[in-house]
Amino acid sequence: MGGVGESEGEVRGTLAARRSKEGDREDEGWKAARHGYVKINVDAGVKDGEGMTTGAVCRDSNGDVMWGVSIGREQQWEVLVAEACAVLDGLEEVVRRGIQNVEVESDCLQVIEALKERKTGRSGFALLIEDILECSFKLQSVIWLHVSRNNNCVAHALAYCFPRVSGKVVWDDGLPSSANSAVRFDKLLIE
Repeated sequence: MGGVGESEGEVRGTLAARRSKEGDREDEGWKAARHGYVKINVDAGVKDGEGMTTGAVCRDSNGDVMWGVSIGREQQWEVLVAEACAVLDGLEEVVRRGIQNVEVESDCLQVIEALKERKTGRSGFALLIEDILECSFKLQSVIWLHVSRNNNCVAHALAYCFPRVSGKVVWDDGLPSSANSAVRFDKLLIE
């Protein structure tokens, strides 16, 4: 990602290179939440021998960051379960803050499809989906959205805060530097 002090042209050039590298040329980029909603992007980072970290970032309909959160755990869960855990962590923070209308974006298609289809079962993954749906009932409106990995970079940066964060870390006044470049990329796309 880009560094501190990059010009707008350098940021745009890095964004174009990121898209080209990923083969996602038709991807128009991150979109701000619709009016009256906030958007949370979530992701999970799993690192062998170090556990897992979930990351979530909440932005308003202008694309401005409201808060971010990372939660580090010692458990080593399979990636699909970790991705579902990231959704639950982000949604619980939304509920804690009293937000009512939310668009939830994840780059894990299986999680988003399971939420849209309200899949239940007895696996660890299915139980997490049930927990997420139960948490979502505390909100007025939730929209589940799948997004490409390119458009989930801020949450990805928060999920890969390695060396791993220990416990829960919340950012209300700015995100860590590893996520700021991704925020700048996204903001350029919606301006």
